[in-house]
Amino acid sequence: MKLSFRDHIHDKVHKAYVMLGIIKRNFNYISINSFILLYKSMVRSLLDYCVPVWVPYKKGDIEVLEKVQKKATKIIPEIRHLGLPYT
Repeated sequence: MKLSFRDHIHDKVHKAYVMLGIIKRNFNYISINSFILLYKSMVRSLLDYCVPVWVPYKKGDIEVLEKVQKKATKIIPEIRHLGLPYT
């Protein structure tokens, strides 16, 4: 039996993308501060839940989680065109 958190990570990433979609569809214009508040409460909380238990140490798992954050930075109109890293 192979123990892995891959399915758990993909489930959390899918839920995070759903939440990002909800934010994007429901707010035509959103300020950076409002977006940060919504992102931290609706998206990041999903990704951070029990991280100390399932610590993503595989490069593929980390990249999947980071793609959510990269996509989130593209929602904010003020910084979308700057090409800044998502951090």
